[in-house]
Amino acid sequence: MMLPQPHRHRIAGNEVVVDLALHAGHPVFFGHFPGHPVLAGAVQIDWAMGFAGEYLGLGQRAAQEFQVKFRRVIVPATALSLTLLLDRPRGTLSFDYRVDTTLASSGRIRLEPHA
Repeated sequence: MMLPQPHRHRIAGNEVVVDLALHAGHPVFFGHFPGHPVLAGAVQIDWAMGFAGEYLGLGQRAAQEFQVKFRRVIVPATALSLTLLLDRPRGTLSFDYRVDTTLASSGRIRLEPHA
């Protein structure tokens, strides 16, 4: 899946914050769900992996094992931030999506050895 163009990003060691502005016509909203579009969980995981590869040098492109908690749906025309924390010694990538300061979703991805 193609990553959205970030509005801005900030890197500090093994952490990156990516600011995104999702316009109402963004393709990820087509078909999920008709009449009530939301940002799908699979897309959120894919973007976490993709931005971790781009900004943190993560070599793994797909999540094999993960946990996600959804607290609020992310709808079109939303500005959000994605925070990623790569913990190579533990083999995990943690992420959270926030709308303003409100947590929308969070999760942890177990990485393949040597990722």
